[in-house]
Amino acid sequence: MVIVISSQPDRYEKLRALSTMAADDVLGRPDPVSQFRRDQTPSQDGRTYRDPYSRPDKNPMPGIYKASMPGGKTISLMRTMFTDYCMMDCHFCPNSHWVPRRRFAYKVDELAKTFAELVERNMVSGLFLSSGIMGGGASRTTEKMVQTVEVIRKRYKFNGYIHLKVMPGTSRDIVEAAHRLGTRLSVNIETPSNPGLQRLSPMKDMGSGILEPMSWIDRLTRARTGETVGQATQMIVGAAEESDSDILDRMSQLYGDWKLKRVYYVPFRPVRYTPMEEHAPTPSEREHRLYQVDWLKRVYRFADDELRLAFDARGFLDLDQDPKAVIALENPAQFPVDLNSADLPALLRTPGIGPVSADRIMRHRRRFTIDNWRDLQAMGVVRKKAAGFVVMPGHRPEPARQLRLQMLGHDEPRASLDLRDVRREAMATLSGRSAAGSQAAPTGQHGDCADRSSCTGCPMFGAPGHPGSATAAPAAVRRQPVMAQ
Repeated sequence: MVIVISSQPDRYEKLRALSTMAADDVLGRPDPVSQFRRDQTPSQDGRTYRDPYSRPDKNPMPGIYKASMPGGKTISLMRTMFTDYCMMDCHFCPNSHWVPRRRFAYKVDELAKTFAELVERNMVSGLFLSSGIMGGGASRTTEKMVQTVEVIRKRYKFNGYIHLKVMPGTSRDIVEAAHRLGTRLSVNIETPSNPGLQRLSPMKDMGSGILEPMSWIDRLTRARTGETVGQATQMIVGAAEESDSDILDRMSQLYGDWKLKRVYYVPFRPVRYTPMEEHAPTPSEREHRLYQVDWLKRVYRFADDELRLAFDARGFLDLDQDPKAVIALENPAQFPVDLNSADLPALLRTPGIGPVSADRIMRHRRRFTIDNWRDLQAMGVVRKKAAGFVVMPGHRPEPARQLRLQMLGHDEPRASLDLRDVRREAMATLSGRSAAGSQAAPTGQHGDCADRSSCTGCPMFGAPGHPGSATAAPAAVRRQPVMAQ
């Protein structure tokens, strides 16, 4: 193994090299939910990996990354590592000591000056600073990073956003110094449990090296002893053979005990020369489903017991189905939801309805009856997802309980059915399609009714010409103001 530390590279050569290596840290990546299935780059082995750093609009030049903020705003960050040399043995990391390549490192004043120049030119308005663990250990490395931030704050008078990584195993006094200067701190947890971490990096310890510094940051933040307003972390998904249920358990602890701002997830990708270079990569779909579950817990306030309904017997999420829709199918007694009377929690648990659209529904129905899809779609409701789970004047889907029983009532024994196939068929029917994906269309005077003597359970209920349509509210009574009682 040969590792060469670059002797006299100029600052911008370092910026190019170290910003590229910083891209391996998920905290510098675009929002994985909005970027799902974009920027796919085929590898030499024929597999496809997502490359979130290939978009010119996100990366106008090396070292500058446009990060997405709440409300659709963006902030240009200088994203770099202090050094890409690392003495650690992480089996998945391109910066670990396993990989023989040229390495770079900044000096404290050099990095501070480079950032100050970019700020002066209005090219960046914040800093994301990570690092490998160089000689001297985690505390020494984090101390160098803290010194850099201190120069930026005091000499160059920068008071903006700085995301500072804390190396696993950093001593408490250095963590406190970082807390006084950084806007946000993060310690990479990498995997949910210590046994999994030992498989990925025997040199690290989950308790003393990672969880303890995270608890220190939490206590310092609660006591408001510095500039830091929160912390985040990341997990490498699929490297330690953990289940999605294991990730949910750790996610719940981090959000519940320490109020983390975000937990980020990155799918494992094999790196040449590392011990895991032959390990299969993790599908990006798994990352996407974990972010959806994270969103349901953090934003929608789903309880853990509710979320577990989305997992299979082995503790994994269905890669083909939205977990929110899977949970809804597992709770047939709660649907359909009446859009004109349901409370906010019930609306938030309905597929196709999010916090913004739920709030708009609550405000709209104070004055008007909700009775058409045009208004709902203008509020942000996704009709394709919500149609099978909501009821309003003129729209009443097949009862969810009856639909689920029908889906399970095939000629084959129930135990022999694949639950994923059942869910997939159920969701196709709910969205108005057959299991083959074709759009159902009424034929003749009464549509495709098999039994015209009863409308119970008929998939064409409410369609034009269907005898059950007479029970729907006439168009003349729609959009009447709701009078205060």
